[in-house]
Amino acid sequence: MFKEERYAYILKKLKSKHRVLVADLTIEMEVSPDTVRRDLQELEEKKLLIKVHGGALPADFGTLH
Repeated sequence: MFKEERYAYILKKLKSKHRVLVADLTIEMEVSPDTVRRDLQELEEKKLLIKVHGGALPADFGTLH
């Protein structure tokens, strides 16, 4: 899976589930945990999500509640 495909997958999961876990994404995308963590870091730098321990939340998480 290419980086752009992983980004789209992660963002789609966030939109529907309101959270993603590194462990789940590792299995679903068939990549290493390090790859998932790097992807989450890059998406956070683009302000598309908020990284938390073990996963991520949507960037607008504070406005969801």
